[in-house]
Amino acid sequence: MKSNFTLNYGVRWDYMGVPTVPNGLAIQPKYSDLYGISGFGNLFKPTAAPGTQTQGFATQQFVSGKTGIGLYRNDWNNFAPFVGFAYSPRFKSGPFHLLFGDEGKSSIRAGYSITYLHDGVTTFTNLLGTGTTNPGLIATANLSSLSGVTPHTNNLVGVLGPGGVPLDTPTFQIPITDRQNFLLNSGNGLWTVDPNLRSPYVHQYSFGIEREIMKDTALEIRYSGNRSPNSWRAQDINEVNIFENGFLQEFLNAQKNLAARGGSSFAPGCAGCVALPILDKFFGVAGTGGTAVSASSGYSSTTFISNLTANNIGTMASTLAFNSAYRTNRESVAVGLPANFFVANPNATFARVLLNDAKSNYNALEIELRRRFSHGLQFQADYTWSKAMGDAVDAQGNNQSDLVNRLSLHLPKRSDYRRSTQDQTQRFVANGIYELPFGNGHAFLNSSNRFVDRIVGGWTTGAIVTWSTGVPFFISSGRATFNCIGPLNANGSCTPANNGAQLAGISFADFKNNVGLFKTAGGVFFINPNILDITDNAAGKVATSKIKAGLITAPAPGTFGNFPINSLDGPRYFNFDFSVTKRIPITERVRFEIKATAINILNHPNFIFSTQNFDSTTFGLVTTQRGNARGINFIGQLRF
Repeated sequence: MKSNFTLNYGVRWDYMGVPTVPNGLAIQPKYSDLYGISGFGNLFKPTAAPGTQTQGFATQQFVSGKTGIGLYRNDWNNFAPFVGFAYSPRFKSGPFHLLFGDEGKSSIRAGYSITYLHDGVTTFTNLLGTGTTNPGLIATANLSSLSGVTPHTNNLVGVLGPGGVPLDTPTFQIPITDRQNFLLNSGNGLWTVDPNLRSPYVHQYSFGIEREIMKDTALEIRYSGNRSPNSWRAQDINEVNIFENGFLQEFLNAQKNLAARGGSSFAPGCAGCVALPILDKFFGVAGTGGTAVSASSGYSSTTFISNLTANNIGTMASTLAFNSAYRTNRESVAVGLPANFFVANPNATFARVLLNDAKSNYNALEIELRRRFSHGLQFQADYTWSKAMGDAVDAQGNNQSDLVNRLSLHLPKRSDYRRSTQDQTQRFVANGIYELPFGNGHAFLNSSNRFVDRIVGGWTTGAIVTWSTGVPFFISSGRATFNCIGPLNANGSCTPANNGAQLAGISFADFKNNVGLFKTAGGVFFINPNILDITDNAAGKVATSKIKAGLITAPAPGTFGNFPINSLDGPRYFNFDFSVTKRIPITERVRFEIKATAINILNHPNFIFSTQNFDSTTFGLVTTQRGNARGINFIGQLRF
């Protein structure tokens, strides 16, 4: 537009087609059927008629390819505008001339754009007929029992008979209902995609001023940011419910019974005990119309006693909701429990849908000082002060546990808004090369003879320095005091949501003041040893480390802990790499080069703090390091 002003603008159509499985062997239920017997959109409404979970509602079917059923609808309106300008001021006098200098010495730049995110197909391959997610293409064949042969695996020992190996033949069935799949394996679950899923996009914007501050050297200060309003995230609508069905009070009453009985049982009927009508029905106690479970699965269950002791109401609820030991009573019309007592769809361990449900933003101040190569010196130094926030830990992640990360569908999405796990408040990176000024053509020993020049000349040094603050962390409870995310683990434990611990005898401000590196003879800590109970082994090293009693506890049942998520910074990172290169000319076209590179030349340790569970037996102790110890490499090259 003018010699000192440039404007760029335009628009790009960034169409991304729906991923396709050409052979049409992808498996997916309809989003509208995901809620099963509860009906679409009915969360935490335990009113379904008893016994109706024996029906199948969500049908898994082949989609994609030649089936004519897409994973979701095409998104045709992905228009991505961009606009930006560069302006070189021409102030001949006054304060602006002092600020921007002569013509061509400064530049002001700004820009805005929309960018659509290309995440590939991994997110979808994780949810289309793999493992216990929308199963149907893979089945496990088990050894059948032979008369007089125990165990079944002994059927494979010796010479096979004419009948071959007696394997059960799995039956292939697609379409298949959620009920049928659940009966095959109680760990099976459902994944689907919102048919109106849209390509996620990011608003990006920046503004900066660049100024030459001396010959060959420039300083640039800029602001950059972005905002994503519709990133992908999955919701598990089968979050266990402990509120609307009255189970929270039942759990609290069971804890009272456990205390009254001295920790051996939580059954009603003792002095100080209270009735447990809900658990009576699940356990098939006489008079409920149910079938009695074994003592080890009922009021004397060591698993449930452990759940009650640790406030793990989410784990106990999930066990009752899905464990086959309680299926008969769960599904009994005579017992009368609502079919969706704990979860919306009782025929799926998890029932997840991929949505445009996450938001994030990033804001940063960036300062860059750079010098182009001149008089043997070149360098660049960048400092960033930034903050990344969002309501999803890894909204674009390909890992199922990362995609499903809401605290609870009981809470507003704003409750998930926090610092990103990738946030680094401050980061400094500098690199440079410097030719030593010795030998012919340089400031010192410029008139050396050939022998001396080959010794003192041709030396170049290089360095890279990196420093940053740590990534966010928080002190977790490790307890399922509110809910349980996904199926139970193999050992019967639950994967809770991001549940902070409960600050009790210490404030957050005081705890934060006790966070940092503390080096002792027994080990390195990231929590002040003064607030820890530490025991040493015979060698004088730390054997156990726990938070002092009463400072931090587990949250109460039905609550999340009050320790703010991602509110603390982990250990800082520092690294200094250095190199020396010597070039020796042999002929005009040939030279020999030898280079020594020292990685982490200062051998500076960088720690990782990973013991964040408040009741860990190594709480506060640093047990791992980041990066490598000092390493030196030598490289020789003949260059033509």
